[in-house]
Amino acid sequence: MITLTEQQRVGVLITLLAISVFLTYYFHTVLMLGTVFSHFFYVPIILTALWWEKRSVPVALFLGGLVVVGTLAFSPDPLVPNDYARVLMFVVVALVVASLSGQLKRREQEVEKERNLAQRYLDVAGGLFVVINADHTIQLVNRHGCELLGYREKELTGRDWFATVVPESSREARRQIFDAAIANGTAFPGPRENPVITRNGEELILTWQDTVLTGDDGRSIGIIGSGSDITDRIRVEGELRAAHEEANLYLDIMVHDINNANAVALGYTDLLTEVLEGKERQMVLKLRNGISRSIEIIQNVSTLRRLVSRETVTRPVDLDAVIRAGIAHHPDAGIVYEGRPVGVMADDLLPEVFANLIGNAEKFGEPGVEVTVRVEEGDGAVKVSVEDTGPGVPDREKPLLFTRFARGTNARSGKGLGLYITKMLISRYGGRIWVDDRVPGHPERGAAFRFTLPRSDQPWEPAVKQAVTPRP
Repeated sequence: MITLTEQQRVGVLITLLAISVFLTYYFHTVLMLGTVFSHFFYVPIILTALWWEKRSVPVALFLGGLVVVGTLAFSPDPLVPNDYARVLMFVVVALVVASLSGQLKRREQEVEKERNLAQRYLDVAGGLFVVINADHTIQLVNRHGCELLGYREKELTGRDWFATVVPESSREARRQIFDAAIANGTAFPGPRENPVITRNGEELILTWQDTVLTGDDGRSIGIIGSGSDITDRIRVEGELRAAHEEANLYLDIMVHDINNANAVALGYTDLLTEVLEGKERQMVLKLRNGISRSIEIIQNVSTLRRLVSRETVTRPVDLDAVIRAGIAHHPDAGIVYEGRPVGVMADDLLPEVFANLIGNAEKFGEPGVEVTVRVEEGDGAVKVSVEDTGPGVPDREKPLLFTRFARGTNARSGKGLGLYITKMLISRYGGRIWVDDRVPGHPERGAAFRFTLPRSDQPWEPAVKQAVTPRP
């Protein structure tokens, strides 16, 4: 799980608020536009709500005040109802996300408490404790077990365990496991979850563990079983998963709306670049770069959320198809790639690796930078290289290049998340990533980012080839 220290969180929030103030000033005083790019304001509001819950409300009010004060002080256009509605929406989003964050934290505490309680039961045999004879009859059951199942002790002693408390759907399978343990003298290894039926027909889930009981002659005479009720824990975990899904739904909706707003803003800036000239056109180009950075931030946040919200489940992926799709997103770049279908073990986030590496080569390279993608197959692994003819990476920066928020000395260096996400993905897939000089011993002649991926033995059908040639 990726976590930030309190100091780092405060630093991120202060930075985002400073950017928000700058955007307000820039739009009103420099561009002399009557609107503020306030969709960016949702980012600090959401992050504050996730980190500090209701402390996000003052942040929302502050940003809403920027909208109002900026319009009153600098904009030639008067305030309209939509401005007040935007302020109200900031507060609503802050309250909703803070409420969801609070619910998640409380439910996580409940789950943790339930787990600790179940563990204590097992440690002191305070849960259900039963001795089952080799003929399936109950020899002994403790008081807590009787209370759990809803019987008195004499009502259980001597009765068939499986016919009395095991659900019919799993009864025969449980009998076979029991008989095999008696015959082999070895119980089923480790704890497991087993359902039982109480006297009133309620089904409970127990975390269960067995030990074979032997007689004086060493023969197996029965099994000692202990179980603790984890029904409530499983229910709470289900509610927690549902709460996570609900929170992710709200976040997905907000990310979708922000991306739509960014797309509209990009469209208008493109129109302005066509009609403006000179200094005004340069200012609009700077604005477009800012919007592009906002899009990159949203993309990085979405990728990080997907990374930390699920376990890694890899599957065979056609690496050639992923590379060609990534190259297709950079039609103006000079990219050389000659490959063939090869299978690797990854998931649907693998395209993010090439989006970051090819995007960095194009963004931070000199004009006319050339990018070469190479794929080499080895025993059990595939090595991929993304090489560029840009300014390269100095030796002193190489060891820290893939750490979170690490930035190069290049004036156009990014926020340091792209390569960090790339390393996380490669590590999840079981590979490793590093950076070399494109020309050994000459960092200034370009960088070569290399990584490995586990090879898949699944055969691949050739993909439809797409011409990839250097830019003329």
